[in-house]
Amino acid sequence: MKVITNIGQIIRNELQQVISDHSIFLTVIAAPILYAFFLGSIYLNKDINEIPFGVVDYDHSHASRELIRQLSASPKIKLTKTLMNDKEADRELKNQNIQGFVVFPKNFEKDILKQKEAHVNLFLNTTRFLPSNTLNMAVNKVILQTGTHIRLQHFEAANGINSKIALKMTDPIKPDIKPIYNHTNSYGDFLLPALFFIILQQTLVLGMAESISSDRQNGLLVPALQASRHGIISYMVGKPAYYIVLYATYLLFFTWVIFPAFQLPVAASLIPIFVVSLLFIVATAIYSMLIGSYIKKQTHAMEILAFSTYPLFLLSGYSWPLSSMPAVLQGFAALIPTTPMLEAMRRLYLMGGSWQTVIPQFQHLLLILGFAALLLTARLFQIKKKMQTINMGNKTA
Repeated sequence: MKVITNIGQIIRNELQQVISDHSIFLTVIAAPILYAFFLGSIYLNKDINEIPFGVVDYDHSHASRELIRQLSASPKIKLTKTLMNDKEADRELKNQNIQGFVVFPKNFEKDILKQKEAHVNLFLNTTRFLPSNTLNMAVNKVILQTGTHIRLQHFEAANGINSKIALKMTDPIKPDIKPIYNHTNSYGDFLLPALFFIILQQTLVLGMAESISSDRQNGLLVPALQASRHGIISYMVGKPAYYIVLYATYLLFFTWVIFPAFQLPVAASLIPIFVVSLLFIVATAIYSMLIGSYIKKQTHAMEILAFSTYPLFLLSGYSWPLSSMPAVLQGFAALIPTTPMLEAMRRLYLMGGSWQTVIPQFQHLLLILGFAALLLTARLFQIKKKMQTINMGNKTA
């Protein structure tokens, strides 16, 4: 019963600390909700349309004008104007007035009529990945469709072949591309679910690290560890308990409210999502306590951990394959909860996987939790023993 009482007191003390400490309150109460709506609103439209685009037409032929007309009809392209030459186009591109331009060379139509290869030069501002990729796909789609139409007319006119046979001869191999999970190829649908979990991780790490470093700063950590025979266990269970409940609530809120509000997929059932995510929250909380136990002042916790979000996201393998990273970074990535969690999130939220599909990630999180708990136990025991040695030295003196 004594252990339970100690745990209950630690939970009550933690709740009072969160309410009274403005920094911790803003980090774990206000920030997750505010950041979720802020980041979600950035990718609210999810897709990019009407990208500024230019055309340089040296041919001034019926074929080039028809292609320009079809380009301007694409919802992805906003054809601002026809440019005089390459130099003007380069200037417009450097001034960010357009994100790309296409050049139709002289004799473009003549080459087509003579059944020669007709080259079209496409220039893109590749410093902005999304617009350039969207323009590349849109322009190529228009040009391929036009090329198919020209070949179709040639077979029909020159060889007297009917339309159906001519179409088969024009496109003997016709790929039928069907996106399975991200149907619209939306960058928002790809990125936002991961960012929401990064928000939960970062605010939890900051809040818990601030709390335990505050305990050290105010001389509360050692008394809590020495309160009973089971002081270390009581502290390890009671300290993160409030945060685990709070962030489990955030998890449900994100899944039931935030994701539907921004039209993000929740393809799997709630049970595997909740179980794996709760394990992720517990592992992150234990790691946060471990980190905070080495920080002596609360203000230092924010200074040290404030910029950890982006490196951890990059290391997770979500935006870049882990197999392409150096072996040292792969080893470090295997020790952080973000790595298996984001992979599990991808399989559950986006791909609609079942419990069986995330068993490897669940086992990975269990190993991380066990490793972090072992390190934290050793660390708290070290702090307790060190203080006991100091007290014995003072009594002897």
